[in-house]
Amino acid sequence: MKGKVSGVCIFLLGAGLFAGGLNDRIQKISREEMQAVVEFLSHDLLEGRAPGTRGGDLAELYMRSVFKLLGLEPGINGSYLQPFSLQGFTLASLEANLAGRPLDHDDDIVGTFARKQEEISLTGELVFVGFGIRTPLWDWDDYKDVDLRGKIVVARVNDPGMFIPEIFEGATLTYFGRWTYHVEEAARRGAAGILLIHTDASAGYSWKVVQNSWGGESLYLDSDLDNDLAFRGWIREAKLREVLSSNGRDLDELYRLSLSREFHPVSLGLTFTIGGSNRFRTVMNRNVVAHIPGPSRKRIVISAHIDHFGIVGDEGEDCIFNGAIDNGTAVAAMVLVAKILREYRADLRYSVTFLACNAEEAGLLGSKYYVQTTDRETIVANLNFESTPVWEAAGSVMGVGARFSTLEDMLRKLATDRGLAYTTFSMSNQGFFYRSDQFSFARYGIPAIWISAGEDDASGERKYHRFWAEYYHTVDDEYDPDWPLAALRQTVGFALLLIDHMNRTGQLPAWKAPLTFPLESASR
Repeated sequence: MKGKVSGVCIFLLGAGLFAGGLNDRIQKISREEMQAVVEFLSHDLLEGRAPGTRGGDLAELYMRSVFKLLGLEPGINGSYLQPFSLQGFTLASLEANLAGRPLDHDDDIVGTFARKQEEISLTGELVFVGFGIRTPLWDWDDYKDVDLRGKIVVARVNDPGMFIPEIFEGATLTYFGRWTYHVEEAARRGAAGILLIHTDASAGYSWKVVQNSWGGESLYLDSDLDNDLAFRGWIREAKLREVLSSNGRDLDELYRLSLSREFHPVSLGLTFTIGGSNRFRTVMNRNVVAHIPGPSRKRIVISAHIDHFGIVGDEGEDCIFNGAIDNGTAVAAMVLVAKILREYRADLRYSVTFLACNAEEAGLLGSKYYVQTTDRETIVANLNFESTPVWEAAGSVMGVGARFSTLEDMLRKLATDRGLAYTTFSMSNQGFFYRSDQFSFARYGIPAIWISAGEDDASGERKYHRFWAEYYHTVDDEYDPDWPLAALRQTVGFALLLIDHMNRTGQLPAWKAPLTFPLESASR
């Protein structure tokens, strides 16, 4: 019965190039194989695997050793390591005020001063820019070519579709609703700073997640700093509402205005000022890349990020962000796919590259760098693993972002043939397709998905959904030796079946129209 098929039998149909042996091999993946990688990567001794730290360096060296042990070839000009530099900034102290009223650092405001200055100072007029979106896809322009040089823009997160279902993609968050886009657009408009307005509903996560994500070092590629945007931060809506109200401004009225295509930036007549101390450094880190050559130069890239947040918090507390599920289990899935494909390498039609990428938590920086510098013409697809579930077998499989390409058709058929459902992520309102490394490939025109067992675990408890609500980006994302891991095995199995399908049929994924995100120039 659909939704009730056990994890033991879902792979027993179909053979393909692997001549039936693949199905048996998937079922023989042991608990020890699944546990080993995540258990190591999420250990306290790796200190949360932040880029540019001892724990981050250990994670890189560990992945290089694993790829060597599996007999994979180096993937970067004879090396497994692809070094790249980042600029790191940490606010040691921050004094901020808005319209003369103090803002408490951490409780009211968090952020980064992305300039190599030990003592920081910035003052600017606050301008409300609505959602801060400018795109011809929905004929939307919040900026109207207003000169924002030297200004501090304040922007809503999410996009207008959250409130008007008929525009954008309704409740499904688009690329233009992501906080990263709002920051990028403010930089393009010449602003000196940006304050993102936080609510749990619009951001999709609590203020605590923002504090954890922005409480330590923030990392940037050099190219992302070639602008005037010195301060990038968040402000709690309740505090902003309080300050605006005391100065005769109604935040709800500003929100109402922002829901129209006729919206024009509103100068609030208020001054935002910050001062304090800043630490900065150049951070060297590395993607770890391996390769299985096939008869064709065309290749499938399998990816998962190895970084997490490191150590954030006060001494005496549990302040290590171990990142067991985010993203240790996903790395484990990638390693198992590599191990099994290496065993069946003689049956491969296409080459396969394995990318253990870095600095995902800082904005997909490692995968972005890789895609920008690799031979993109040879890549036919990206299958990404992210926060792979670890509980009971699911009654479905899902491909986050698969709807944009024929990868969805392939995955749907594979699921149907095995008596399982094909589902979409229930949290599509949080824009997960744009929040993990598959998007770095998609932006350059490469069909890409995040592949995972579904949310409907056999227990009916929806543990995966609970992870995102309670443990995501917290110190409680820790390894549990009692995890059943059936969903991890399913995820590995479906990735292998998808690769087998492409090998067996020669059918490569293609885009479906319309795309709801801009493609980067092929010349970049």
